[in-house]
Amino acid sequence: MKMGGFMGEITYEGELKKFWPYIKLGEYVYVGKGSGFGLGRYRIEE
Repeated sequence: MKMGGFMGEITYEGELKKFWPYIKLGEYVYVGKGSGFGLGRYRIEE
């Protein structure tokens, strides 16, 4: 089964305080197409 994707880096700036709990949760709960195959994973580096 062919599954595409991408890798890279992104930097966010500004007021993220109200979104931070959801962003952190996403590190542990992968969501989206292909998540059963390990896709949709990301890591936050501060």
